[in-house]
Amino acid sequence: MVEMVRPDGPEQQQDLIHRAAQVLSEGGLIGLPTESSYVLAGLSISNRSTSNLQKYGQGTVTLLSRSVDEAFDFLPELSRIGKKLARRCWPGPVILASDSAKTAGGLVNSLSPETRALLGDGQVHVTVSSEPMITEIGRLLPAPLIAVIPDFSASKAGDLNGLSEEADFIVDLGEVRFPDGPTSVSLTGEQYAVSREGIVSSQSVRRMTAEVILFVCTGNTCRSPMAEALFRQMLATRIGCKQDELPDHGYFVSSAGIAASYGSPASPESATLAAERGANLDGHESQPLTERLLNHADFVYTMTRSHRSAIVTRRPEVADRVRVLASDGGDIPDPIGGGMNEYEHCRDAIETHLNQILADFPLPDPS
Repeated sequence: MVEMVRPDGPEQQQDLIHRAAQVLSEGGLIGLPTESSYVLAGLSISNRSTSNLQKYGQGTVTLLSRSVDEAFDFLPELSRIGKKLARRCWPGPVILASDSAKTAGGLVNSLSPETRALLGDGQVHVTVSSEPMITEIGRLLPAPLIAVIPDFSASKAGDLNGLSEEADFIVDLGEVRFPDGPTSVSLTGEQYAVSREGIVSSQSVRRMTAEVILFVCTGNTCRSPMAEALFRQMLATRIGCKQDELPDHGYFVSSAGIAASYGSPASPESATLAAERGANLDGHESQPLTERLLNHADFVYTMTRSHRSAIVTRRPEVADRVRVLASDGGDIPDPIGGGMNEYEHCRDAIETHLNQILADFPLPDPS
């Protein structure tokens, strides 16, 4: 019988994390809880772990990456839709299965031939868990874990019994948070298919493949709200739908401010001028530009070059998704404190640049 270990408090849990890291670094196997399933895990660079994991055929062998960025290092050629899902699903109960060809030039090639074979010839399965214990163990290891995620329900530690004869021990933290299990998504080129629907529904996956457009200014009460409202109205007209139907067509439009607070309304001038174009700012509430917003956005349009510079300086990896709104690279001046004429000039400039953006914007296939 494999030992079941359940920590009684924070101190014992820390001891258990260090014990688990030690066993894994020596090539052992451990039963661990993710947020949606108990798994049998070993160190991805250990041939001993790989050899023992090869004995189990009752699940999906998956790389448990320690972060989204590390996952991208293992899958450097991941499709655009795959990157969208990775940024929006992880860390969380979603497994992405990508063509093995997408690993070319990535860290998968640094693994042993045995480990690469275990991961699969046709597709490589990767996930990033939000389970705190896995995160803490991962920080103590030189490489990510590789795990067998059972094809059957494994919401409790005891469910691993038939899968864990070679395990050194199983960490028992009670029932997982999402007992419906993880959702698996298969990626082929720029297409995807939900191969197993778990806690994340197919509809949620579809929404997470949407185009997310984010407009950014300073306080999120004048320029970026106007850009958001005008673009939403223009995009809905172009597609031929109501503005509140845009998410069903695969588009989310939002705005934020680099120095914004939460909950401020749009300026009266911005609301009035947007309404003249059929755009509504009555319910607008300002919000600061957060890491989550940046992670989820596909297109970030800033009102000035300094806004873009502030974002890219802090997050250089998002540079290819952040650009100034003006096609000539210039700034949209801040009208705050000016009269209605200043606001009108601002709106008209924003509208001109939005028309240029929309002309080349990816629109849904009419079929």
